[in-house]
Amino acid sequence: MSGLLIPAEAGAMRRNNFDAIRLGMALLVIWSHCFAIYHGSEANEPVSRLLGGHYNAGNVGVWVFFIISGFLISHSYVRSPDLWTYLKRRVARIHPGFIAATSICAFLVVPLFSSQGFAVLSPAEVARTIGLNILLQGHMPPSDAFAANPVQAVNGALWSIPFEFWCYLGLAALGAAGAMRKRIAVPLLMVLIMLVRAWLDLTGRKPGGGIIGDIIGWPYLWFAVAPCFLAGMSVYLYRDRLPRSRTLFAGLLLALLIAAHLPVSPLASQILCGLLFPPATAYMVFHLGFSRSVRLPDVARRGDYSYGTYLYGFPIQQMVMAAFGVAMPFFLYVPTVLALSLIAGMASWYCVEQWFLPRSRREHGERQETSQGFEQPAAESR
Repeated sequence: MSGLLIPAEAGAMRRNNFDAIRLGMALLVIWSHCFAIYHGSEANEPVSRLLGGHYNAGNVGVWVFFIISGFLISHSYVRSPDLWTYLKRRVARIHPGFIAATSICAFLVVPLFSSQGFAVLSPAEVARTIGLNILLQGHMPPSDAFAANPVQAVNGALWSIPFEFWCYLGLAALGAAGAMRKRIAVPLLMVLIMLVRAWLDLTGRKPGGGIIGDIIGWPYLWFAVAPCFLAGMSVYLYRDRLPRSRTLFAGLLLALLIAAHLPVSPLASQILCGLLFPPATAYMVFHLGFSRSVRLPDVARRGDYSYGTYLYGFPIQQMVMAAFGVAMPFFLYVPTVLALSLIAGMASWYCVEQWFLPRSRREHGERQETSQGFEQPAAESR
């Protein structure tokens, strides 16, 4: 076997840990949200403390999603026979699960936990909700649902989905511009975006939304999202060059931890972490993803539950909190919502997601378009 970070052999490339990592990251996001929904803050969440408050477990989980997605979707784009096929696959993988989850939240969860009940669902509001959620806006009917909870959002995890879909479109645009052939353009773009973010932070600027924000999301947040996705793309494009090194893995991890706790101003530490996190985490993720010695469970053998687990985790946490409050101890709240979220993820896969995939992929747990099937176009991560 070669000494490359990404194995050159097709068989070795298919033997990876991405499915387990993705499901683990979905559960990590839910774990982090437990602190916000139960305690009102993630400041004391262990990963947040480990990383000096610059990143919590939820941040890490979402950014790892984008890193893996950048890698897998690059492969999907390169292997797709045409742009239309590429886009159809992306829509088929993202939209059905998202529309089902937002519909359940909007038309069932909101009325059940609102003082207005089903009166919140006027015909106009139903039409508006459906239309906006087809566009991946994560819209919920205005209500007082979960007003007594520390966090009031019905599903605060949905924000990342439109960002990811825009990343898919951005990758297609980069491909059309020739960046997938002139591969140096992708890591250069990543570095440029990170430097612009550092300048924005130094000068105290956070570009607002307006009409642009309504379409593509909060512009400032893109300076965190894009480098992670581009880092995954960069690893894919340079998969024939990047070495596998445990020393480098340990060095990058140590550098990130040191940067998070340097005795400098919080702003300086934040900027340094922002510059280190995307490339360092990408290397560590793919080092583990293609590890020769660490074999994580084949959790997607019967289906990919990570997307649905992520989509339903937040509303499940909110409902359990609304039903029991702090009368349920935190040490019981956490495993309860994790288990229920995983069950919801399984239901999402079996009842919705798999039926919008080609039959061969349904029968093999989406094997031909997930991280276990690089010989075919790879599906995105969640």
